[in-house]
Order: sequence, then structure tokens, then C-alpha cells
Amino acid sequence: MKEKSDTSFILIPEIVIIAQRTKTDNINRPESISTISNLDPRLGTAMSTPDALEVIPGVWMQQTNLGGGSPFLRGLTGYHTLILVDGIRLNNSTFRSGPNQYLNTIDPLLIDHVEVMKGQGSVPYGSDALGGTVQLFSKSPDFSVTGNELKGSLYGKYMSYGMELASRFEIEANSNKTAFIAGATIRKLGDIVAGEGLGTLSPTGYPEKALDGVIKHRFNNKQLLTGSVQFHRQEDVPLYHKIENGDYTKYHFDPQQRLLSYLRLESFYESPLFSKIRYTISYQNSIEKRVKQKSGSSITDEEEDEVSTFNGSVEVISRPASYWDISSGIEYYEDHVASKAKSWDEASGESQQHRGLYPDGSRASSIALYTLHSLNFNRFSFTFGGRYNYFQLSVPDETLGDIKLSPSALIGSAGLNYKITEELRFVSSFSSGFRAPNINDISSLGIADFRYEIPNYDLKPEKSVNVDVGLKLQSKRYTGNLILFRNNLNGLIANEKSTYNGNDSIDGVQVYQRQNLKQAVIRGIEADGSYSFLPSLTMFGNISYTYGKDLATNSPLRRIPPLNSRLGLKYLHVSSFHAILEWAHAGEQTRLSQGDSDDNRIQEGGTPSWNVVNLSLGYTGSFFQVNAGVHNIFNEAYRTHGSGIDGRGRSIWISLKLFKGWNFN
Repeated sequence: MKEKSDTSFILIPEIVIIAQRTKTDNINRPESISTISNLDPRLGTAMSTPDALEVIPGVWMQQTNLGGGSPFLRGLTGYHTLILVDGIRLNNSTFRSGPNQYLNTIDPLLIDHVEVMKGQGSVPYGSDALGGTVQLFSKSPDFSVTGNELKGSLYGKYMSYGMELASRFEIEANSNKTAFIAGATIRKLGDIVAGEGLGTLSPTGYPEKALDGVIKHRFNNKQLLTGSVQFHRQEDVPLYHKIENGDYTKYHFDPQQRLLSYLRLESFYESPLFSKIRYTISYQNSIEKRVKQKSGSSITDEEEDEVSTFNGSVEVISRPASYWDISSGIEYYEDHVASKAKSWDEASGESQQHRGLYPDGSRASSIALYTLHSLNFNRFSFTFGGRYNYFQLSVPDETLGDIKLSPSALIGSAGLNYKITEELRFVSSFSSGFRAPNINDISSLGIADFRYEIPNYDLKPEKSVNVDVGLKLQSKRYTGNLILFRNNLNGLIANEKSTYNGNDSIDGVQVYQRQNLKQAVIRGIEADGSYSFLPSLTMFGNISYTYGKDLATNSPLRRIPPLNSRLGLKYLHVSSFHAILEWAHAGEQTRLSQGDSDDNRIQEGGTPSWNVVNLSLGYTGSFFQVNAGVHNIFNEAYRTHGSGIDGRGRSIWISLKLFKGWNFN
């Protein structure tokens, strides 16, 4: 018997940009892509962007400290995952190999939605996307169709034990040709109160502030100009595990700061070869200052790295036929690195200037050409693309000598999406990727994380070949993805124990040097799905398993996440009431590399399994929105594998947003 149509359920196709650099339906893509939008309360109430992203299927979020947060995609993180903000690279030439903190310099209250593409991204976006790509899209104002409009909102949030106190003011003004939105956030994060028996982790808290604004102007129906500015500053951010183990009395990032500004002009044409041309210029500046004092010492060390990044790109969107979509372009990035260090003795008052972590005045540039194609024929959809990337690195170093490198890469991708039924697709994709050696690789000299790093001038680009095979399912009631993946890595750069001037340690810190490993493999399975029992009640879940192996030494790769999963119920009522109950689980991880065993953030023998249950509730009225929740209901003591801090214990939070709009005809 034919099933009756259910008009109470409405299928809304999920639109993504990350794969083709222009809007496409996720169900029609061969890549594994997961998303979260500000319609999900977990994004709008997160205490940090890393906290928001940890609920996305396939994302494992490591936190070295509360002011950090590094996403693992298919077992890789740091400079092996690419982070984009509004299509502009956050990654720069000083990104480190392991977990870093830069995702945390993006205000979660600025974000409109996030897209994550796993295992791919080098062809559309360039170096670093060996594990995958994370793209964050900031809020954008809408043009008015009912006259001049003015909107304002005020947001506040409190978490028990003073673990978070946040506020944000936002204003938006719109007309039919000009739209503007601006906001300011102030947040104070207190020390973490961990799960049962772990107590308060001190020091972990810090203050931060953020400012942002976007203006859009429509000259006519064929030209749109967008300007955006984002500023985020965190001060006195402690690196807890360095202080907690007794090695340091002070180890802080002060400040940790990011500035991004860009202008983007989009021109629309009726020509099939030039349906849209997008021009972008941007400037990005990041500052990281580390202030350190070892236990029992009167000497304070201060290191400061500042990276200024200039970018220009031109992108052409074409549709030469009804079944053929093309995105092609040229892009240029250039990094200027300023690095300095000094130390002073509080006892004697003497001070000294030193070489920074990187040679002052280092530069790195990248120029690339790319083209991405999508062909749709009845049941079959094909994708393919290619990129050529050329790099120049110039490192003037008085200590080690001048260094110049000019690596390049030529890579490609291809994919198949076959419509088995209207709701079920078979997908398969192949993508080669690369990561060019950066300034951090070839010139880092000093303590980074728990290592004393020394340079290696003979590094080659890392390369990958990623293959996905699986199924995608989407109907009015349910969605699902099941993907098997395998990523072969060649020349993977990793830290190996070494010596410097005949010594295997400096000031008690083990010396490491980066080396190109011969070959490694990462494989696994990821699945996620949802089922709507009723239009207002949905069950959702995901599970991921990753296995990584260094084939040169027949040993595990570093920091491979354990089997992890999430299961929950979401209730969204037409009255604007919502409730989300979710259970997050991680299995134990006892399969450790030597680097894991040497890492004081990972306890001896590995990381135990854990289970955390969270509940959130919310209601939206005509002029207000209130949300509240309980994190870690059963007060589980836990730590995410590879993290330097324990997870929050049982805690209660509440947020209130007031909003008002005016129309001037």
C-alpha cells in the first residue's frame, strides 16, 4: 500500500558552500559535510566557539587550556586542519603542528553558521586541510523590503560558580540598499569547577572582549559591496597544565588577539561564463604574547609573535550549461612575522633581549590557481577540481643563517553522487591534499608546548590521498550519513626527539626536531542521523571511530581520538519552546604513541572513558529569549583525550536576550 503523504513534515534541503565555494545542496555533494546554525540553541549559548563546535558530528575538540580549543578532524589537528572565517584563511605560517588556541579567538555570538568538510579542502582552499576544513560564517545583515528598519538586542549569560559571565549588545540598521550590523561582547570566564573529586582548576579563567561590524551596500541589482571588521582580545590566559604540574609559577598568554577586516565586491552578470565575479581583499593581524616564570626562579621570560596577513582573491562563478557549475579563481596570501623575546631578573633588575620563537622579519607568500566543477545528469552527479599552489618562504636568521624555500603543489579531486532513490544516495570521493612547510616548521627555536623545538631546513611538503565511500539519506522524517574513509599520508611532519649543540634537553626540556615521516594511514568510520517522531520531536545521534598508524615505525599516530558518540532528543514546539537532552560518550584511549606517553596532559596508561549528560531549555517570546541548562548532570569526572584541562562538573547556566525593532516608512 502506498504511504500517505505527510504534510506535517516539510523537507528543507541543507545548503552548503564549503565544497564548491558557492551554494549547493548537501545531499547532492559526494563529500562528508556537517553543519550547525544559529537556529540550534547550542551555538547561540556556547561559552566559546570550541564549545559550540564539539557537538558537530565528526569533530573531536581538544582543549589544552580554557583559552584554547583545537578541532580534530579524522585524527588530525593544528596546522593539519584548515579554519576559514567568511572564506578567508585563519591559518597562517606560524601555526603549530599540535593543538592550538586560535579557534577560540572567534566570538561564538558572532557566528551565523558553521560548515565542516572532513578529509578534504586543499583543492578549493589550499594548504593545511589534510584532516579537513572548518568554515565559520559571521552574521550578516539583511536588506529591508518594508522601509527603513532599526533593531537592537541585549544579551546576558551567567554560569554557576562564576565560570562564565557574558554580555553582548547588538544593533542593526537596514534599508533597501544598505544594511549594517555591529556588536560588542564582554566575557569573564572563571576557573573551571571540574567533575566529582577533581575540585577547582586554578588558574584557568580569563577575561575577553570582542567587537565586530558588517556593512553591505547594494549599488544596483548587479553589484554588492560588503565590508567587515572583527576584533577579539583575551588577556592573562593561563596554560593550566604547565602551572599545575609545578614546572611554572606563571605561564600565560597575555594577550591573545585577532583582528580581521575585509572588503568584498560581488558583481552579477547574465553571461553563462561569468554569472558572478567575487573580489576580496583582506587584512588579518594576530598577536600572541607568552609570559613565563619557572618555579623557584626570579627570571621572567616574555615572547611575542605578531603575524600580519594580506590577502587578495578573484573568483568567477560560471554556469555554461544547466547541468554544469564551475567555480574558478586566483588567490594570494602574504604573511609578515614580527617576533621578539626578552627576559628580566626580578631579583637583580637586569633584563636581556633574545631571539624570538621565529626570526624577526620572516615572510611567507602563497599564490594559487584553482577550478572546481560539478556536473549533474539525472541520477548521477560528478565533481572534479584542481589546484596549483606556489609558495615562497624567506627567513632571515642571524643565529641559524638565512633560509629561503619555494615549495609548490599540484593536486586534484573527484567525486560521485548516485541517486539510488529520491531519498538515498551513494557517495564516493577522492581528494589529494598537501601542507607546505611553514615558518614554524623551518625556524622555530625554543620552548613550544612541552618541547624545545629546533629547526629543520630540509622539510618537504606533506601530502595526502583521502578516499570516502558511503551513503547519504534525507527524507521528510529522517536524515543520515554513513561514511568509510581512508587517508594515506606521505612525508608527514612530526616532532622527533633530537639534540641541540650536543644536548638532548635545554633547561630540563626535551629537544625535538621536525622530520618527514615516510608514510602514515588514518582510517575509520563516521555515522550520524536524525529521526522526527513528530514535527516537534527529533532524535539525533552520531558516532566516530578513527585509527591512525605510522607505517614507518609501525606505531600509533599521536593524539588519535577514541571511539566517541553523541545521542539526544530535541523538542521544538510551535510556541517557540525548546528542550534538548543529550548524552556524550567517549571510550577509553589506551593506544598511545610515544609522544602521547611523553605528554603530561595524558595520564599514564591512557585516557579513561567517560559519559556526560546535558540538558538545555529555552523559550522565545515577542521581545525576549530565555535559555537555561544543566551541564554534566551526573557530575562525571572526565577529560577529553589530549586535553590539558578536565571537563566542567555539574553546572547550571541561564541566558536572557532582549530584542526590539522599529520600522520607519
